[in-house]
Amino acid sequence: MNTTDAPLRDTMIPSADLPWVPQAEGVWFKPLRISTSTGSWVNLIRMAPHGRVNRHRHIGAVEGWVLAGSWRYLEHDWTAAAGAYVFEPAGDVHTLVVEGDEEMITLFHVHGPIEYLDEAGEIVRVETAQSKLDLYREHCAAHGLELDGLIV
Repeated sequence: MNTTDAPLRDTMIPSADLPWVPQAEGVWFKPLRISTSTGSWVNLIRMAPHGRVNRHRHIGAVEGWVLAGSWRYLEHDWTAAAGAYVFEPAGDVHTLVVEGDEEMITLFHVHGPIEYLDEAGEIVRVETAQSKLDLYREHCAAHGLELDGLIV
């Protein structure tokens, strides 16, 4: 694992060996790359059928590739199914909901913080590359797992 500012090298990460880290009720993430220096991260998100990620705003752009299941944003009129590529511009506000009775897995590349919002649009929590890294480290420590993945 690379936890310093050393130059990056070609890396292959066997994602099956990485843990699913609980993020919220019915939501898990698998960190593939976390860069606290750029504030970005790449992770797989797995959600239970009919799961939900509360309304949030992206400070930077987000790119996603749906690997399994389908989901949509309450604020948009499209559904992303397996094989779909999704681009979300900076500033986009939405609520992600999983459709149907199938688990959803999506690869997300997040380019900056995520602000979670209450019903009045006030920020209740901010997720950053550092907070993702902290949650991953806590999970590994609690379960006796070695840190893995590409962390810079």
